[in-house]
Amino acid sequence: MSHLLSIVLVLICLCGTAYARVPFGKDALTAPDKYYSSLEEGVDSLAFLPPPPAYDSQQFVLDRLQYEHGLSLRNTERGAMAVRDCDTKQMPETFSEAFGMAITEQDMPETYLLIQRARRELSNMSTRTAKKAYKRLRPYVLYNAPTCNPAKEQDSRASGSYPSGHSAMGWGLALILSEINPGRKEIILKRGYEYGQSRVICGYHWQSDVDAGRLAGAAGVANLHANAAFQQQLHKAKEEFSRLAACGRARTE
Repeated sequence: MSHLLSIVLVLICLCGTAYARVPFGKDALTAPDKYYSSLEEGVDSLAFLPPPPAYDSQQFVLDRLQYEHGLSLRNTERGAMAVRDCDTKQMPETFSEAFGMAITEQDMPETYLLIQRARRELSNMSTRTAKKAYKRLRPYVLYNAPTCNPAKEQDSRASGSYPSGHSAMGWGLALILSEINPGRKEIILKRGYEYGQSRVICGYHWQSDVDAGRLAGAAGVANLHANAAFQQQLHKAKEEFSRLAACGRARTE
């Protein structure tokens, strides 16, 4: 009986490996440069988020203190992580350690595709309406100060700071990946939380931007769960992970 079980596990591993190494086509209908939702189907963050703190409010005092704390971390190992977190295209790699396995296009194509497509929706569509309405100045713009990632300063200067799209994306992806690998949910969620705090350390966002971004990201994930295309891709990612976990190629705790 044990011999038969060993054969079955070997076959599962072989099938999982062969399947995992089939890359998706760049011209596929599910290409990662598409959104899951239309503009009409996306989350209207302006409808549920409060306005950002006024400059003369006690809330803004907290924003300023967190900005100053972020400055003190820039030349540390945590500051180096914040710099790495600026690259949104590397979200699969960002979550790989917390997830318990390297999330690559070669080894986990379904999960990789899920992340690359969802990250844009969570970052852009979940925060779009509030950003456009409030047009809040970013910390580095208000203080005319450098960030930890000077290359992106000009591109981001005119875009609204509230809510944080990076934080929406980081927290939203953490929620999704926790559903795929629930045994490591606390570790994954911690990484998603840290991703948002990186924006404060870098000087691209106020703390209240990040907090609101997490709310927008959670709303975006809830909205995605009512989307048939997302549900289909999430199911594929879960099956992919189950195969790899059965082979011992992914940590589940």
